[in-house]
Amino acid sequence: MNQRIFGALITLPLLFLVSGCTTQTIRPISQQVVIEDEENRSTIIDVKLEKYIELAKDFPKEARYQEKLAKLYWEKTDHKSALKALARAKKLDSDNPRYNYLEAQILEGLGSYSAAEKAYLAVIDGTENGRDYSGPLMQLGNLYMQMERSDKALVCFKDALEADPTFSEPHYWIGRVQLMHKNRKAAIQSFERYLRVGGQQRYTEVLQTLQALQPDLRIHDIR
Repeated sequence: MNQRIFGALITLPLLFLVSGCTTQTIRPISQQVVIEDEENRSTIIDVKLEKYIELAKDFPKEARYQEKLAKLYWEKTDHKSALKALARAKKLDSDNPRYNYLEAQILEGLGSYSAAEKAYLAVIDGTENGRDYSGPLMQLGNLYMQMERSDKALVCFKDALEADPTFSEPHYWIGRVQLMHKNRKAAIQSFERYLRVGGQQRYTEVLQTLQALQPDLRIHDIR
């Protein structure tokens, strides 16, 4: 056999063997971008944490640095450290309602619903004009939904709507509760109001729900 041909026949399997050993799994570009974004975000939070830990040490009587630490720990889902930082902030500035609001959100994330409820109520009922702001009312309403206390949730959503009549989100949740209570007509009215005030975030879901409840619905009838 020709020596060159023989050499090629020997070399070819070796190339296949080597190439098989060096094969790597290549992630889809979209997946790789998500992973890199998460890693970058985590790095940014860590850098900020280092900064505010030092500031908190240098200025131990400044509540704002403890509050910032609490928020950063919360972003890292380190709820225990977040609550500790928040407790230090509350000692330094006990009358700040923001701390109760942040505490409620952290406790809710931990699944401590009863404690979160108390913290939200401290913001809403424990401060002057607390019911003039829709945010805490909506948060408490959503908490009650998780606790399967839809009657209390409905009151919160209605109060949020009263606080801000231009806010579309309460209409959506009122409609959800009315559906749970089998109050079809009231649910339809709430979902239609959601669309009329310009709700966009849940537009497709609300429209599909309305079409299921009213098969003959035409979108221009709502507009």
